[in-house]
Amino acid sequence: MLRHLRLVLGATLIITGCATLMSENRNAYRVSEVDASLTDLRASVTAVLPDGLRLMSSNGRELVSRHFVMVNDRPQPAADALDRYFAQVTILGDRRPYDLEILVSHERRVLRDDRFVYVIVDYSTRLARDLETKIRQELTKRREERNVIDDFRVF
Repeated sequence: MLRHLRLVLGATLIITGCATLMSENRNAYRVSEVDASLTDLRASVTAVLPDGLRLMSSNGRELVSRHFVMVNDRPQPAADALDRYFAQVTILGDRRPYDLEILVSHERRVLRDDRFVYVIVDYSTRLARDLETKIRQELTKRREERNVIDDFRVF
């Protein structure tokens, strides 16, 4: 009985540890304590994602951009490029201030078996920092454009 309990407890600790490690990406650029509402954060991130929003998680906290390429330091649609990027922004925390995790992945098209697939070859912290700057600028713009009377909700 005691041995069985230890086995169950050990398995629980291992599974919990793996889930904790998987929730945080070492290659992501982290932004701590962003003091904005979840709605404002989501709208700001959506507005500045390179080439627009491709998908959003069901809870609205993971936003992924369309694939893009950098041409003259400006994002352009990737189409069938050999090298392409995509950005993923995750809003972390259950209340304000939120943390952001920004990950810009670099993919390359390679031949596997008899077809071409894209594989992640690297991560770009420079593009992630640029995206963080744009998100902060967009949040500042949104604060200036707010109308206290129109935005006020009784309940």
